[in-house]
Amino acid sequence: MKNKNLSLSIDKEKVLNFIKNRNESTFVEIAKQLKISPKQNKQLTNILNDLIKANKIEKYKDKYRFILFLKRIEANISIATKRFGFIDFENSETSEKRSAFLAPFQLNGALDKDLLLVDIFEYKNENGEILNKANIIKNISHQAKSVIGFIEFKGKIPKFKAFDDKDKAEFYFLEISKIPKDISPKQIVKCNVLKPNLDKVVIQFDSIVSSLEESDYPIKKIISQNDINIEFNNETIKQARMIPQIVTQQEIEQRRDLRNLLTVTIDGLDTKDFDDAISCYQLENGNYKLFIHIADVSYYVKENDEIDKEALKRGTSIYLPDKVIPMLPFELSNGICSLNPKVDRACLTLELEINNIGQNVNIDIYQSVINSDYRLTYNEVNELFQNKKVLPDHISNLLFIAKDISKILRRTKEEAGYVDFEIKEAKLIIENNKVVDIKIKEEGESEKLIEDFMVRANETVAQLMLDKNLPSIYRIHDKPDSEKLMNLKEIVAFIGLKDIEVPFDGSPKTFRAMVQKIKQEKFDDYIKMSLLRTMQKAIYSSKNIGHFGLASTAYSHFTSPIRRYPDLLLHRLIRKYIFENNYKQENHDEELEKISKIAEMNSESEVNAMSVERDVVDIRRTEFFNQFINKTFEATVSGIEKFGAFFVIEEYQASVLIRYEELNDNVIKLNNFEAKGNKIKLKVGEKYLIRITSIDKEKGNINATLV
Repeated sequence: MKNKNLSLSIDKEKVLNFIKNRNESTFVEIAKQLKISPKQNKQLTNILNDLIKANKIEKYKDKYRFILFLKRIEANISIATKRFGFIDFENSETSEKRSAFLAPFQLNGALDKDLLLVDIFEYKNENGEILNKANIIKNISHQAKSVIGFIEFKGKIPKFKAFDDKDKAEFYFLEISKIPKDISPKQIVKCNVLKPNLDKVVIQFDSIVSSLEESDYPIKKIISQNDINIEFNNETIKQARMIPQIVTQQEIEQRRDLRNLLTVTIDGLDTKDFDDAISCYQLENGNYKLFIHIADVSYYVKENDEIDKEALKRGTSIYLPDKVIPMLPFELSNGICSLNPKVDRACLTLELEINNIGQNVNIDIYQSVINSDYRLTYNEVNELFQNKKVLPDHISNLLFIAKDISKILRRTKEEAGYVDFEIKEAKLIIENNKVVDIKIKEEGESEKLIEDFMVRANETVAQLMLDKNLPSIYRIHDKPDSEKLMNLKEIVAFIGLKDIEVPFDGSPKTFRAMVQKIKQEKFDDYIKMSLLRTMQKAIYSSKNIGHFGLASTAYSHFTSPIRRYPDLLLHRLIRKYIFENNYKQENHDEELEKISKIAEMNSESEVNAMSVERDVVDIRRTEFFNQFINKTFEATVSGIEKFGAFFVIEEYQASVLIRYEELNDNVIKLNNFEAKGNKIKLKVGEKYLIRITSIDKEKGNINATLV
């Protein structure tokens, strides 16, 4: 009997090696190839289950496949629609960037961007392609502070259903008593996400956001979803109301008095908060004096006070088509910190002497008090430069001198490698809360002038802090990586620009030279966006690496402290280290670490704000396009995906999707630039006639078909 049992035993290693040498095998295939009798099926089943538990193999549908453990890492998960998860990681041996897959049933209580402890595995699919999968070991922390959705009661038990597919996990309410008893299934609610849990997401009711019956619920949902507070808390409001709305005589005496210096602001017609003003004149030696006055917000907002804590949390003002969600309370943003005309205002002034080749000959930065003489708009100044408008002589003289300085500064930037991609931007025209038109923003000489001045100010202050080796916050922009440059090379070749060479040397000058050549041959919107996508994302950092896009060796954000926290922080550092001379070498590393954390927070809040602004514009744009259903437009293919092609209607800068299934022509994606069916061929950069078929206001999508 003993010998009989031994003869029937199955070698586990033999089973494992068989599966390892095959891409995928069914139970029957394993048994047949290893000559396992039906009497041994239960034993084989147990062996396979043991190998699965040991993470040596996995069962996918009805097949078994070998999986190789690579490493255990902490990483943030990205969850796509339908709850598919992905973990980005780097192959330890090849340094190749890879993505590991998680099926919906594996996610359990994970939400998008959660920090997880995961095991990464490698396997081959039935075609022999090497792929990666991940197993969640622990949910370390939820990234999301809240989720948006609906509450339905099943008896006395509340069930939460997330609005977005990627958030549709299992939820558990911590305190049912906090949920209003009369809540409706049509009401959109916000619930706070509490401690991580591998099985369910623990939540607590927070507030009612909107209702499906309200026309603007998609916008309210987006704002709430991104944890954006429109109103300020009571502590912040209380402190803001205590701030005097005049600059006191005592404070004026502590500052350099520039109230008699001719000063103007130049902004958009609908601008309410003015954080920069300019003065300038020409010196007898031919050089120019340029004064850039920036609202001294750091004088009023002290580190760790209630306003500061709320400003840091917000990070930036958010500009929606019909309103602003400000970083600072009204009393500061539109009151004492706004450089309104004919009132005294506290500023930080950067005073520059600039020669005819754009060099800073002399630099001075100090606390000042100004009294702006005129509030000018971009349109007014553009019309003056076009001889279409007359302004008082002293104002006109100042503006034409400013124009001369601007040309010098711009020429200097272009010689260094600065590139203007000339990207078109849409502006929604809203009347009585209705989008009545969409226009393309036009950039005239005055807009460029202010941009030139602000860029020079940001560069100068960044270099000043760098030269003094003081802890500071920088706006950094790395050179394009090789992968993006290879993509650009493919695009340039595909559209037929054969004589264009894509530079890989990381130099702004050679990149600009390439763009200038492209401009001479073909510079349509598709090319512009392709060039822009080649760029890295600019971020904030305590370490300077320069700004590739602006061709700057050092760059910071200094000029907008009313609407950007990094500018406010930089002002605070200038005050502490330069004005108060309060720098201590022994605290240098500690200060850098603190700045680094704030820089990371502000990079994230900026991305969040831009996402909200973009999503709200998309939603409001669909409102406008509702009138165009069944209307025909000329549109340009801007992207080819597996499921469809994206088009841009250039006159409205509107992105439109045509799904291949709508075309009834078996259209498939050939590559990143083409899709082809039996009769239809789509190519990026080419124009086609399309017809609007529907809009999805909730998602901000416009759908169409070919004519």
